[in-house]
Amino acid sequence: MSTENGGRGPNPWLRVPAGLRRVDKPARVRPLGAVGVEPLRREVAQLSERVWRQEDAAKENAFPCFHHTRHIVFRFIAGNRDPRRFYSQPIWAVWGRRLLPVMARAAAAYGYAEPAYPKVMLAQLAAGHGIDLHVDGAGSHPFTHKIHVPLETNPAAVLHVDGADFHLAAGHVWEVNNLVPHSAFNGGEADRIHLIFEVFDDARTT
Repeated sequence: MSTENGGRGPNPWLRVPAGLRRVDKPARVRPLGAVGVEPLRREVAQLSERVWRQEDAAKENAFPCFHHTRHIVFRFIAGNRDPRRFYSQPIWAVWGRRLLPVMARAAAAYGYAEPAYPKVMLAQLAAGHGIDLHVDGAGSHPFTHKIHVPLETNPAAVLHVDGADFHLAAGHVWEVNNLVPHSAFNGGEADRIHLIFEVFDDARTT
């Protein structure tokens, strides 16, 4: 098992930024209900190989555990420490209007006054491959909810969280506890694609 920084000595993210509040993580996985994804799923299916390759090459989260996962990162947290300090990639200008309605519906269960989305990405896990067991670590992660919205999946795509296996069905919203050991395996014949984002209530920070 590894942490996302690959176990390279002391984690520089351990200092807690002032004014942040920890969120209540589920023990493993928390279902948050259904959400319509069909229009977004069709648009994602039209993404070219060139876009996937180009955006994956530029991602900040190029951790060893993701060896068979490609990402299109729309937003990310600078230095992965303070979720209030996030940036948007140029591709967000094109995709933000498509993603935000789905994200807002997915995060509605939290009832946040000012929901902020500091990390937003598409994750494509290749058929027949997995993501190594890892823990996301400290830094920004205790202060955000990590949400998965499956767009393309199959019954053999499994998420392993703290000793238990889960299949995250398409068209549903799932919060995953990324502070406990977790991994994934796509045993199907097609790539698995999830919209993954993080959310916190900016109204509750100072």
